[in-house]
Amino acid sequence: MDGLTPQRQQQLRAFTAELFVGLPRADQRRWASTYLEGLLTTPGKKTLRRMAEALGASASASQSLHQFVNASPWDWGPVRDHLARWILRHHTADSLVIDMAYLPKRGSQSCGVHARYIPGQGVGSCQLGIAAMLAGRHHIAPADWALHLPAAWTENEAGRARTRVPAEVSARTAAQQALDLVDAQDRAATAGLPVVGNFVDADEIGSLVKGLTLRGREFVLAVPATVRLRTERGATVRAGQLWEAGQRAREESPDPAADWLTPPAMATATVRLMPYPGTSPSLQLMTVRPAGGSRRPQLWLSNIRDRRRMYLLAGRLDDSARLIRGLEADFGLADFEGRSYPGWHHYMTLVSAACAWSQVSRAYETV
Repeated sequence: MDGLTPQRQQQLRAFTAELFVGLPRADQRRWASTYLEGLLTTPGKKTLRRMAEALGASASASQSLHQFVNASPWDWGPVRDHLARWILRHHTADSLVIDMAYLPKRGSQSCGVHARYIPGQGVGSCQLGIAAMLAGRHHIAPADWALHLPAAWTENEAGRARTRVPAEVSARTAAQQALDLVDAQDRAATAGLPVVGNFVDADEIGSLVKGLTLRGREFVLAVPATVRLRTERGATVRAGQLWEAGQRAREESPDPAADWLTPPAMATATVRLMPYPGTSPSLQLMTVRPAGGSRRPQLWLSNIRDRRRMYLLAGRLDDSARLIRGLEADFGLADFEGRSYPGWHHYMTLVSAACAWSQVSRAYETV
């Protein structure tokens, strides 16, 4: 990465001043700006030492950056609210995307680190970050985060004290944390946007659907093939089985009037969730067959009846997957060196701000 021009440095400082206006001390706001510039200009891994060197800062700069992220007691919530409003001023959003970031970690001392299944990799040691992203047709940007803490962490008083987990932070499932993020973003002016989510845990789909339904939200949720559903005919099957049955029927009788539409590899069926806390609403199961038929289809549940709109919104998860890879490659998403709960949230706030500002500043350069 190259250093920022004087003009872009000035723009970044103005952005930082707006975002971190609530920080009480001028030195905090100055180090916020310095940290963002380090994330934006340091090639490779974003360690404190490498960022200080890339910025040509003093020998003590890395310690000051460490202090700002890990020990300085600033509240990340208002900063993220400012960030969400800033993103919406510069882009039109059509959805709020909730996705998972698996952040590999060695050892067991970092807050929230645990062994879990990582899609595409198998079981590994990681932190699970749950991201809230504002997405539109031509952009997607991170606005908020939750750190998943398994019961082994929330019930470990010594671990909580060592990593400074606040007393009010209790055990929450990933679905509950996703709903918390939806509520937080609503307060930051995203109320009414459909929610697009990626959930691999079949056991949590019911509570997530119920929570979004009670909030009156439209949603499109990627779900695993193991999710149990009830068809209109009263049969209880897994989502993957329903796809296989529909695929066989289509191959045996390729009826142009069948429930397939553009794109030709998409199909929908009306279903209800089983089990469900209460009476499940009527939902659409959407399946999309991958090109070439070499992989199993992607599966979504939605309460949106317009199937083309459902399909287009589901595509936001491809955008979020690319964004998470970009955050890892270009903004140091997985490079946090601290171990504390506040430090993790401070760092993810800075990474999100650097990404959002980079997107907008690049757009200005091409005008």
